[in-house]
Amino acid sequence: MYNYKIINGKYGDTSLYDIVPVKAKGSFLIDKNNKHYLDLRSGLWNVSLGYQQEIYTKIANEFNNLLKKQLPYLDNHSFKHPIYQETAEKILKFVGNDFNNIIYTNSGSENTELSLKLANYVNKKGIESKILAFNNSYHGTFFGAMSVSGIDQNLNQLFNPKYGNVTFIEYPTSIDNENRILEQINSISSDYDVMFIEPVLASAGVYATSTEFMNKLIKILHTNNVIVVFDEVATGFYRTGSRFYFNRLDHKPDLVCLSKSINNGITPFGCVCISNYLNSRLQKSTHNMEHFSTQNGNLLGIISASIVVQHYLQHEDKIKQNIHNIESVFRELLTNSGLQYRKQGAMLAIKVGKNQSQLLLKKLQELGILTYLYLNENEEGVSIFPPFNIEPTLLKRALKIIIKYI
Repeated sequence: MYNYKIINGKYGDTSLYDIVPVKAKGSFLIDKNNKHYLDLRSGLWNVSLGYQQEIYTKIANEFNNLLKKQLPYLDNHSFKHPIYQETAEKILKFVGNDFNNIIYTNSGSENTELSLKLANYVNKKGIESKILAFNNSYHGTFFGAMSVSGIDQNLNQLFNPKYGNVTFIEYPTSIDNENRILEQINSISSDYDVMFIEPVLASAGVYATSTEFMNKLIKILHTNNVIVVFDEVATGFYRTGSRFYFNRLDHKPDLVCLSKSINNGITPFGCVCISNYLNSRLQKSTHNMEHFSTQNGNLLGIISASIVVQHYLQHEDKIKQNIHNIESVFRELLTNSGLQYRKQGAMLAIKVGKNQSQLLLKKLQELGILTYLYLNENEEGVSIFPPFNIEPTLLKRALKIIIKYI
């Protein structure tokens, strides 16, 4: 019995795994008995770059420098500091020229809350906020975030009425569905203020559309004066193969939500990137605007993001090659496996039988392999989001074991 509690289906202290990691190295978590667990899940839970001593040493040194000055914390609503601007410039350089400002946050869930507010401030067309989102999408667990997350609507019915008037659109799984859904959105979108888009449904089991669909979707939304929010918390920072999913599109979103891999899980941290167009509209808005939390200017979070983004910039070619190698392993072992699966970059979901995902998760844990699970209205399975530094031969051995037990 523990005195700290978590809420994950119920109020209690039960965690997904009954292990206690005491250290980590490379792509392994290690418990007090020195048992090594190959971590194939933490790419979804912040640690895309794996457990690299080089990164941690740099961050520890910078943290130590700040702590020696007794200055670990400032709130950026009250103070300025050079690291605010330096990190913003670095993130915007990484994100690209379509965006010229960011707002610091603490998480992906907070990003959603902030994006809802920004859309409300500049684009609310009626008395009530009207929002589009995909079913089975995930945007967090704060009040606004759970309002627009399609995957958890049944779980969150207790909290009705939720934020705004949200219409959930079917996420297309075929070209025919794509055309039908585009027609549907085109017919209704002029009444809506904003659409939240998870470009690849990560938590729901790695569903992806064609890039042609996403281009047409954004064009329709912009034609109908709908703000487009891309939630790249799970898909950003090379997880789909490019820096961000939106990089492959001709039409760009207005807001991009980033967190998780932005600082490899070192501290709670996130940001919302604001397009040049929307930045201009926000500056002209006459609304009295407000959004902040106590930790939005936390220097430790911002420094850790600065160092990690610099690592991405310096090692981009190697990271892309590593993701290509991961994709090659997925393709080699699964193409003729007879299993139902979906993959996108270094994201993989494998379908299992009903009520089997938890059992498989525990069996793999016994074998020293950590995966995650997904559950949507149609199926369940295991999710595999390996760290980018994983050795291909190691991934291959683990995936063979996973396939065998499925």
